[in-house]
Amino acid sequence: MGEERRRSDKGTYTEEVSPDDALAVFTDHEPRTASEVAEELGIVRRTAHNKLATLEERGDLKRKKVGGRAVVWWRPDPPDE
Repeated sequence: MGEERRRSDKGTYTEEVSPDDALAVFTDHEPRTASEVAEELGIVRRTAHNKLATLEERGDLKRKKVGGRAVVWWRPDPPDE
């Protein structure tokens, strides 16, 4: 059987990979897919996609659909100050 997921004191599952962990994969301005991020972090693609969507909502990443179902994510240039 698979490895048991950790739970908090309240019985909810604990987050093992944070959105900031996913953001750390983007060390340059190269676009990446959710599958690439998932592989780098050792998580499933759907979990990576959820983390990337959170980062997009926060404004830390941008995304673009590049095919029928393909999406790439990247770190935008910082705003000029």
